[in-house]
Amino acid sequence: MLAHISIKDFTIVDSLELDLSSGFSAVTGETGAGKSIMLDALSLATGGKAEASHVRPGANKAEIYACFELHNKPKLQAWLDDNDMTGDQDQLILSRIITGEGRSRGYINGRPAPLQQLKEVGNQLLDIHGQHAHQVLLHKDSPRNLLDDYGKYSDLLDTVKTSFEKWQDLKKRVNCLQNQSDDALARIQLLEYQVQELDALDLQTDEVEALELDQKRLANAETHLLSAQQALFLCKNDDDQGDAHQAIQQSLQKLDPFIDSSPSLASAHELLNQAYLVMSEASDELGRYIDNFEVDPLQLQNVEERLNAIYELARKHKVRPEELTLLHEQLADELKQLKGQDQSLDELIIALEQAEQDYSGHSQALSSARNKAAEKLRSALLKQLKQLALDKAQVKFEIHSQPIHKATKHGMDTIQLLVSFNPGQALQPLQKVASGGELSRISLALQILIQKGPATLIFDEIDVGVGGATAERMGRLLKQLGEHKQVISVTHQPQVASLAHQHLLVNKLSGKQQTRTQIRTLSPEQRQQELARMLGGLEITDLTLAHAKDMLMAAQA
Repeated sequence: MLAHISIKDFTIVDSLELDLSSGFSAVTGETGAGKSIMLDALSLATGGKAEASHVRPGANKAEIYACFELHNKPKLQAWLDDNDMTGDQDQLILSRIITGEGRSRGYINGRPAPLQQLKEVGNQLLDIHGQHAHQVLLHKDSPRNLLDDYGKYSDLLDTVKTSFEKWQDLKKRVNCLQNQSDDALARIQLLEYQVQELDALDLQTDEVEALELDQKRLANAETHLLSAQQALFLCKNDDDQGDAHQAIQQSLQKLDPFIDSSPSLASAHELLNQAYLVMSEASDELGRYIDNFEVDPLQLQNVEERLNAIYELARKHKVRPEELTLLHEQLADELKQLKGQDQSLDELIIALEQAEQDYSGHSQALSSARNKAAEKLRSALLKQLKQLALDKAQVKFEIHSQPIHKATKHGMDTIQLLVSFNPGQALQPLQKVASGGELSRISLALQILIQKGPATLIFDEIDVGVGGATAERMGRLLKQLGEHKQVISVTHQPQVASLAHQHLLVNKLSGKQQTRTQIRTLSPEQRQQELARMLGGLEITDLTLAHAKDMLMAAQA
């Protein structure tokens, strides 16, 4: 619901802060006082067209802030989350800044938002019904939404939507396969060639790494042999030249005579003895390596040819050599899928035909349910309109089935709300014949019957042209609707205003240089004064005050 509205430098309002309550609120004031200013401001906050004239003369910009309390609005909360506009979980603030040049900026919870987003959010929060205000009732889809909200066939609506989505998904898949048949054939031929090449290569897991190690070892074989021979010569040789083995042996011979007389040399002697043994083992290992060494030029050639074949195919596919195995699997899988598409296409076409039949059957059942609901709603709506001084009105929900190619997720029906307000007048679409007041009364009647849609409803002079008992019935309907929704109504009728849960008064204050408007909530005593003014004009008498008091007491009964 709308909890608070703040207006600054808008038309003839310099500054306005207003808290609103739930239930039914009446807005009254003298003619020309600016009772519709709040409605105009809310229209701008929810994406209405801005003009330079909206800025108060002498001001640089106009500012409008509307704060809404969010209760049971999971879809709206999800929309805010998806668009990164989440604020307080329990509140939402729409704001609009308009410059003196007529430019404007919109915000949702303090974040910049285009007008389309303001409208999307605003349509979920409130519905304004006025002479010139944007009205949901005139939307193209409104008659269908009203009828579906009134009908008791939500499961059927879900079934139609689900079957439509399944049908459309299958249609897209069939079209895709049919349109790609030529491309698919060329792709199959290419894949067959590529997979055959990779089959012939028969690359094994980790083979590239193993081949590269072999290639490196074989390419440096002679260098390895020479290094081993040189190491063995330095460790142990048969020439008279000294080697490491002989040097250690001589060191041990030098120390042997002194081991007993100089125990401190025992540790060095032991280490040299270990070194002698290690050196002997190393010499033996080197000898065995040299004796068993074989140089195979053919093996090196085979390894290098294998690597070249792998590298060449990797360059061709623009992947690393070690990725060829995974690529082989992927291309083979794609080839298998493409070759199975002919069979898949036939199966999909059969499934598509069945899905279309299912959707058509569900849509026909929905049309039947809508026709039954349309007659019930028409009858109930006529009864409500008689209470609103539209007893000559005729209404009809006209339902026509469309061809299957025009079907939607809502079924195959086009639905119009046709009305006639005068005897002998042909039924015509609502938007062509209804005035603002008539639209508001029809909307009120529908809201009483359906009670779905936005939580806040605003009516601008819904009671124009009526009075007496009709105005009182209208007020009671607004009060009844206020038990379920927040209702704000601009009214000239004391019978309507007396039934409101909250009474707002609009005053216009004129000075020497400027005129400004203020809105305030009335106390019970002030309400009696305002109702007396509405009943008797400028002169308030004891009689009108007594009448006003009686009206307030009767409203509480």
